[in-house]
Amino acid sequence: MQRHRDVHAAPERHHRHRRGVRAEPARRNDRRDRARARDHHPVVPRLVLLAHPAVASAVSRELGRDLEYHNAIASTQTRARELADAGATRGIVVANEQTAGQGTRGRTWVAAAGTSLLASWILRPAPAAPALFAALAGVAVARALATLGCEDASLKWPNDVELDGRKVAGALAHGSSDGRGGLLVIGIGVNVHQQELPAEIARTATSLAIAGHGVDRLALLARITTELDRIESPAQQHAAMSEWRERSSLLGRDVAVRSAGRDFSGRADAIDDEGALLVHTSSGVERVITGDVVVKH
Repeated sequence: MQRHRDVHAAPERHHRHRRGVRAEPARRNDRRDRARARDHHPVVPRLVLLAHPAVASAVSRELGRDLEYHNAIASTQTRARELADAGATRGIVVANEQTAGQGTRGRTWVAAAGTSLLASWILRPAPAAPALFAALAGVAVARALATLGCEDASLKWPNDVELDGRKVAGALAHGSSDGRGGLLVIGIGVNVHQQELPAEIARTATSLAIAGHGVDRLALLARITTELDRIESPAQQHAAMSEWRERSSLLGRDVAVRSAGRDFSGRADAIDDEGALLVHTSSGVERVITGDVVVKH
């Protein structure tokens, strides 16, 4: 396997390695001050150290997956899908900066250098339907955050992780059939070090730093990988869905829905075994596969 090569005309380098050092959790004291100091401390953030072959190789071994690191990339999800199409089975693509990241329903997820955890995991065979696993990935992120001192994350259908009612992370899943049990690529973005967000999203989004949590991105990568490993098992998915319901910020509440060109309101009752949201309306139960859902106040 080639260890170093450029993949874009822009000054972008990536490093691929097989099988790291176990990431240690950030201390919990003085969380807001530590989060604020992290962006200004002269020490290089640990995630960037993945650019060094020895570090990336160690992390790759620890996580049990091929690892490809980019200092900057258009989209980790696009790159992971390229690797999967080329035959990769269990890999991670992680970046320090993303310039054209993919969000749900054609939206973009752009992250400045050094501010977010941006990664995509290749899973083969596919552990679940894409919509369901995107929801389960939210549970994985919430669990990972809890191990690092951020225990109050909630989940909003279909794939958002929230703190204090504002989005801090999201997941996106792409699946395909390949004759070998299927393929799933799950992309996860977490706002980590941002001290402020653009005015147009500041009311609906947040970061771990803004919420007062100083979290190391390499530690978070390791913890999310561990939790994704757990929910790959069908035996663990039922418990994960139960936890999703417990953490849900929608279930049992009145919501406004825009889906498939339609607007309607009702009560968010449940999420089914395929990840669809069931909304009880005056005319019956609507099964929402994709769309925008807002809690009515």
